[in-house]
Amino acid sequence: MPSVLLAEDEFLIRAVLVDALGDVGVECIEASTGREALEVIEGDRPIGAIIVDIGLPDMSGEKVIEAAARHRPDVPIIRCSGASEPNALSASIKTHSFPKPYSAAELSNFVVSLIRKGP
Repeated sequence: MPSVLLAEDEFLIRAVLVDALGDVGVECIEASTGREALEVIEGDRPIGAIIVDIGLPDMSGEKVIEAAARHRPDVPIIRCSGASEPNALSASIKTHSFPKPYSAAELSNFVVSLIRKGP
């Protein structure tokens, strides 16, 4: 199964998601900043899905999503945000929204279903 890029700055949340995704056979490429996520997105490593926290410390997660939509248009993008974070993305960028709080198992199962579904 392809790897998933996980862009999440909170270590504990990232660690729980990495474990949960690993339990269902998904390897994670971890990024704790937007810049780290962009390096992966702009690279050539295969990615099956991208999970982006909107509240990254160095740039908006929406900037990361915009770059992902340009560089990896066929890769599903999951936008994770708190209820108070509005969606400022262009309507032309297709994302799957996952509001916080969420369970790691719920998100893991959703990611697997997206990867299996394909582009």
